[in-house]
Amino acid sequence: MDSQQRQSHYHLRPDETGSTVNDFGSRGMAYSRSGGVDNPFDDQVSASHAGNPTQRSMLFGNAQLPPGGFGNEKEAQMDALAMKENKTGPAGGTGGEGNVDKGEHEHIEDLETTTSRRLWVFTTWALTWWIPSPLLSLCGRMKRPDVRMAWREKVAICVMIVFMWFFLLFIIIGLGLILCPKEYVWTLDDVSGRATEKSSYVALRGTVYDVTDFMKQKHGTSAYTSTMDLILQSFSGNDINASFPIPVRVACPQFVTAKDDPNYLYFYPVQGASEVDPDQANMFQHTMNRDPTSKKLQDPNFFAKYALPTLQKFKKGGVVWKFDWINSMYKDQSKYWRVINKEVFNLQPYFDASKGGLNVNKKYNILDSRLEEIMDQNGFGTADVTKDWDGISWDAATRESNYNCMKNLFYVGDVDDRQSVRCLFTNYMLLAFACVLMLVVLVKFLTALQFGNKKRPVPPSKFVVCQVPCYTEDDESLIKTINSLTALEYQDNNKLIFLICDGNIIGSGNDKPTPRIVIDILGVDPEYDPPGRDYLAIAEGSRRHNIGKVYSGLYEFEGHVVPFMVVVKVGTPEEANRSGNRGKRDSQILLMSFFNK
Repeated sequence: MDSQQRQSHYHLRPDETGSTVNDFGSRGMAYSRSGGVDNPFDDQVSASHAGNPTQRSMLFGNAQLPPGGFGNEKEAQMDALAMKENKTGPAGGTGGEGNVDKGEHEHIEDLETTTSRRLWVFTTWALTWWIPSPLLSLCGRMKRPDVRMAWREKVAICVMIVFMWFFLLFIIIGLGLILCPKEYVWTLDDVSGRATEKSSYVALRGTVYDVTDFMKQKHGTSAYTSTMDLILQSFSGNDINASFPIPVRVACPQFVTAKDDPNYLYFYPVQGASEVDPDQANMFQHTMNRDPTSKKLQDPNFFAKYALPTLQKFKKGGVVWKFDWINSMYKDQSKYWRVINKEVFNLQPYFDASKGGLNVNKKYNILDSRLEEIMDQNGFGTADVTKDWDGISWDAATRESNYNCMKNLFYVGDVDDRQSVRCLFTNYMLLAFACVLMLVVLVKFLTALQFGNKKRPVPPSKFVVCQVPCYTEDDESLIKTINSLTALEYQDNNKLIFLICDGNIIGSGNDKPTPRIVIDILGVDPEYDPPGRDYLAIAEGSRRHNIGKVYSGLYEFEGHVVPFMVVVKVGTPEEANRSGNRGKRDSQILLMSFFNK
């Protein structure tokens, strides 16, 4: 097929209203073929192209161009005459850009605003109230209220997207920190792993201390000088409660008075009456009778006044115990480990002394008998006695004195709840989300599988228009695009390739303008120059006036013969830079105007 055979043009005829109507009775495009056989394109030039090729459909002056689309000279003259006779000017009519007044022949229908629309408008203003409308009018050049509202709606959508991002970040990061705040806690296994010269930790009465730098300093008494090797051997990585015993009179002044223990000699565990040997750890005992030459050790309150303030500088966190281990100590080994409000108490020294042979006149039974009863339940229940503790009927002063006494003498740490459901909730939730996503991917994969021979669907019979916007593409990309659309599995007589060249522009690496590349690929006669058609573009000021040229014909590829139409935006003679270029939005409106003719 040569270029002359492939070139054709569509025929349009005016209806009673002056609009163009196709041969099928609807506004659009009709095709005819010479020789009596129907064909989307004809070898003859349409009557609308007759006359002077350089003649314009309308000149810009006091009259306004009809909005959108292309028309022939006769239609343009009729429209100009109608607009001239209309005293109201170009207002109204088709409702084009800038026509804000109502024409006399226009029928205006008031539609009730729906509830969903009112809610959306309220949401839009709630999210964009901080942007004043005068600022949009002055800086954004948005004079019309509907344009400003459309801009606000876009901003509102962006704000909602940002809010959703922050919500997801809160679910992933923040919710876990709220449900389970970060804790600086250590188990005894963690402490035991820090027993070297470079990292040395100790646990003392429920608190972990980093004594790496402290043990390198000279300290101790004249008779008992401490060295780093001694600390590494006996203290590092261990629970050192036995090295700092607290006199019962100091820890529980409400229960042991000066009359009961004038020389501060009551301690837990009790020498000779306890299964826990105070000297078994080979630790230095910080007591009054250990070194009479030390004034600090002679102070009964040595731990709170001297030892604790010094160690507080090296505090790392608290000691935690797994409840399963605590419960096993109570149930399986008959040890007096108890939990009250997630605080762990080791009451083994207390019951060793109170049940030993040295407990004359029950001097070691200093706690309330009701408290001793719930602590010694012979394996009943669990190690957590919080409910029993809360159920004891006693006054606030008695409760506080018993609690302080236990806390000063027998407190060893807290329950480790880092593996609880509350702390692992976000991990479980993220895992559930991941499982759902994987399930969706799996279902899509399974549904995409095809087993056996499946009949291919019959190509649809609907008319298809393939729009191709062209700007600065090269030959190769344009050929691939056009050939791909031509080979689509649609009936050739129900398919139209609609190419719009957005300006007479030479792309980078090209030696000729993009429109020339397109029409050469399609086989249009290089000598053929169709007349220009004026139309209103989507632009501002004088750029609203644009001129386009229309080419049409048939394109053949791999046995497919498909009709095509090319619209080239050539621009006005006054344009020197990027003549005819108006953007893809204008191209889209131009195609829609083509359908509305």
